[in-house]
Amino acid sequence: MNCDGARPDCTNCTRSNQKCHGYGLKLSWPRANDARRSVVSKQSPPSNLRAPAAPISDASFVHTSNWDLELYHSLSSSASEQTLSFMRVPLPWTPFKLETSDRELIEYFCSVASASLATFGYDATALGTILVRIALHGQTPDAAAVLHALLAFSSLHRYGLQAQAAKLKISALKALTQASAASSLGPKETIEHTATGMLLCSFEVHISSCSSDEWMAYLAGVETVIIASDIDALIQFDPEVAVLMDWVHYYHALARFSLLYWERDGTPELPSTPPGYFSLQEMSCLPPPINSMLSLLSQVCDTVSSSVIPSQTSNSLDDYKGFVQVLDWRIRSLSISLTSDDDDYTHIFDEQTLTRYLYQLSLLLLLNRSSNGLIDKPIKTQQLVDKAFSIFARLSSCKQQFPIHVIGCEARTDEQRALILDIISRTENMSSSRSFNYTKKILQAVWAQDDLRDGNSLGYRDKLTWVISHCMIVPAFV
Repeated sequence: MNCDGARPDCTNCTRSNQKCHGYGLKLSWPRANDARRSVVSKQSPPSNLRAPAAPISDASFVHTSNWDLELYHSLSSSASEQTLSFMRVPLPWTPFKLETSDRELIEYFCSVASASLATFGYDATALGTILVRIALHGQTPDAAAVLHALLAFSSLHRYGLQAQAAKLKISALKALTQASAASSLGPKETIEHTATGMLLCSFEVHISSCSSDEWMAYLAGVETVIIASDIDALIQFDPEVAVLMDWVHYYHALARFSLLYWERDGTPELPSTPPGYFSLQEMSCLPPPINSMLSLLSQVCDTVSSSVIPSQTSNSLDDYKGFVQVLDWRIRSLSISLTSDDDDYTHIFDEQTLTRYLYQLSLLLLLNRSSNGLIDKPIKTQQLVDKAFSIFARLSSCKQQFPIHVIGCEARTDEQRALILDIISRTENMSSSRSFNYTKKILQAVWAQDDLRDGNSLGYRDKLTWVISHCMIVPAFV
């Protein structure tokens, strides 16, 4: 409504019984049915996704930043990647001092924090119980290291990153250094070193900020200790150590995936392990399909590594293609209590089964996209993508970040992207979740490149390599 600018109140505003601000133009929120509205926020009608178990939020926005434009121009002009700044997630420091007792932090770890430990295939709280038992067993520097690492993680989970959590982490490192002075480690000490290293690794990835770059160093240290140990002696000393080995195996497989697209000077390395070391069926507590999935993920990473794929003119191309097809068949043959050809899973409400199926679909998509299209079948690939988004529409949350990343990279429509962002939001609101900071940043950067190219496709490997290599740290998708 126009205002004539009269003081103290204009004639038009007085007639409409509105307060006059004398700005020459009265602003107000438009009515929902106003045809003159230039922007109307409405949900797009559903496409082929089944009705979600939880509603998608009204609006989710993905902003294309100056960094995305710089990346786009760098990719288009083959400019040196050193000219592009790194993708940052700020350090969420909480500036206050706490006097929470060790007893309170242990109780909080048992009841709440342990559920957020990144696991796949078994209850994280059961792992937490084992860690508490290890931490409270004895008064040695090794046991003290476990206890301080556990308290640090509990404090971090409860209050965020603050002085108490940082001091407890430093105490754990000091105790671990003191314990490492021993000439050799027995079974008990090996278990304690493994528990400490994995708790410190969990501490780093829980918030996933640009300062969390030590997680892979802790993982590598744990694996070095395990490789030097006698596995049979460990199992005889404590059968529950198999749960710790499964935990390490999970992180190891996902670390291999992260390094697949990380190309920077000083790239961290995981120690070389004997063939099949982390997938010994007789020592694993994981259900067979999950143990097989993690082993297959490692094999996929080996198979699609840029240093392994032969050129199109290579004589070994046919052999390589045959191996990729066999690996594809092995993934499809996994028994997940839901066949790959079953398009009707609206009757399935077991989120654990659906999450496992998402992992299977993610492995198939990863192998397909990363093998230079050697097994590319567009119709079947699109069916995999449609199935994956249909499952996401059924889930209320998904703590595993690997399938969210792989399937999220396939999102092309606003509806699909909103579905991914919404399940991330719902998961992050759970006390048993960790931060999705880098997963969200990477997905939004991938989506921005897809939109900026407007149909001019960029190679799957090149796109992910450029985006992930420009993160401040190696991202963890556990």
